[in-house]
Amino acid sequence: MSIVHRNASPFYWEGNNKVICLLIHGFTGSPSEMRLMGEYLRKGGFGVSCPVLPGHGTTVEELADKSWHDWYRAVWNEYQRLNELHPDKKIIPIGLSMGGALALHLAANETIMGLVLLSTPIYIKNWRTHFAPLLGLVYDYKEKPISSEQWKKELEQGQFSYRKTPSKAFLSLKELIKQVKRELSLIECPTLIVQSKNDGTVHHKSANYIFQELNSGEKKLMFLEKSGHVITLGQERELVFQAVEEFLQQFICST
Repeated sequence: MSIVHRNASPFYWEGNNKVICLLIHGFTGSPSEMRLMGEYLRKGGFGVSCPVLPGHGTTVEELADKSWHDWYRAVWNEYQRLNELHPDKKIIPIGLSMGGALALHLAANETIMGLVLLSTPIYIKNWRTHFAPLLGLVYDYKEKPISSEQWKKELEQGQFSYRKTPSKAFLSLKELIKQVKRELSLIECPTLIVQSKNDGTVHHKSANYIFQELNSGEKKLMFLEKSGHVITLGQERELVFQAVEEFLQQFICST
């Protein structure tokens, strides 16, 4: 594995209450998009862990050789590590975008106490994604609509994500979404879903679909009006952080 970019480094804080948040970043992203939320939750006494998913935070070429099975294995390993390290605490997955899909797969296959889903994809907006299998034969990497100047600015601000998307890895992401759609009815834990109506990547009907298909007795759906896709860094991020903290409070004193 290549050396992880300094902005994409994983982070972990133990916390002083009974809840540890397993933060899971998105596709082509890194822990940097979850750090502000992590710092907010840390101040509230929550434990926080955010690993780097395989192929992320290094080079886009390395991501091209990874699949959703690799990303999920990393999430599962960290979930097990936290459970072994803190058997008296509750581990709550909080996933952004693809991280939300990975959190759903974890919840469908493990006994999860609670779940937070942020900008989680079922329906992807870009019509070109419907032709991904064909396009994957044509190109290996697709440029994102971000200028070099904007990318450099994000690096200066402590963020890190790839400017290109490897086609093979994106196709694997679509396979993950198909898998998760089949598993939604298996999930019964309390769930918070947050989605922006102005998301340029994930159609907001994804949140409605997840909400309707989950078998959870306690589930809440919250829509934002002004944010883009990465709602943990957007202008309404404080609203997101507050909603997540309020949701997590129920697990502090519960047995």
